[in-house]
Amino acid sequence: MKRGKTKTTINRDFLSKWYTRIIGVYFLSIVFSLFIHFTQSGHTPETWHKIFHILIGFIVIYHWNNKNFYRPFTAISGAFFTFVAIFGWTFPDFALQIGLEAFTYSDTILHTIVGLTGLLIGVRIKR
Repeated sequence: MKRGKTKTTINRDFLSKWYTRIIGVYFLSIVFSLFIHFTQSGHTPETWHKIFHILIGFIVIYHWNNKNFYRPFTAISGAFFTFVAIFGWTFPDFALQIGLEAFTYSDTILHTIVGLTGLLIGVRIKR
């Protein structure tokens, strides 16, 4: 390495750890949205969609300091949410017909960001 230049690398473990934690905290925060939704609309398919995300958030909190959990979670959630995003782009507003808000345009954008970021960090970035 030449003098005066520094090589900065952010390793996959660091990125996987923070991807997992950010997703977990965000998913847990959906409990507020669930409360509002449930008080206004009652029990709907969207209620279960929100509960699904909250459960993922609890799983992340449970494994908060488990280094062996970060990378597999990042890769698996990246693959899952990329699949959900592809479904959302293929069938826009599909789920609104059954009362599920999971595949609206804004949700599809969020699923795309979460999914592709998870895949890039969990699968693609070298150690």
